[in-house]
Amino acid sequence: MTMERRNLTRPAEIRADGETVTMRGYAYRFNELSLNLGNFRERIVPGAGADSLRANDVVATFNHNNDNALGRMSAGTLRTGEDAEGGWYEIDLPNTTVGRDLAELLKRGDVRGSSFTFRVNDGGQRVHDELDEESGLPIREITSMDVLELGPVLNPAYPTTDAGLMRSIAQALGIGQTTASRDAVPFHPARDLVRALIR
Repeated sequence: MTMERRNLTRPAEIRADGETVTMRGYAYRFNELSLNLGNFRERIVPGAGADSLRANDVVATFNHNNDNALGRMSAGTLRTGEDAEGGWYEIDLPNTTVGRDLAELLKRGDVRGSSFTFRVNDGGQRVHDELDEESGLPIREITSMDVLELGPVLNPAYPTTDAGLMRSIAQALGIGQTTASRDAVPFHPARDLVRALIR
């Protein structure tokens, strides 16, 4: 299986509780289209990464750099899960140069996006016969994936992910917030190429 990375942008949250500074964001959001990923767009269906977020020893980094470690599930410094919106994460930022610098970048709004590294599980993807109305590109849906790493990034590929310092526990938890047959489809080179590649 090939490892893939996806990045998203949207404001995230940060909070300080004593000496601990915690950030929270969404690594991916359900049913929202990515940017053009190379002649196709992509979306993630609800539940696609839930099992791996529960079972894996997921690590959090800044900009996918292992030298910029931020947290780890087995250490209790990273918490992850899926809710109605998507795959969320919460990191107790380390008192390191990277952790302190990231907190400042999040406060300033310089870092707003998130990303995740994953592998598609066997049978965990499909290509729609209908093309994206906006771009005319085929749409790849991820239905089952193995999430390995996630965290804040500067340049996201999904425009609706977020990363930020938490302002309050209530806000972070969303309390009080509302939130065809293939034979009948005309030939489309990009869609059919994507379909061939994922088989």
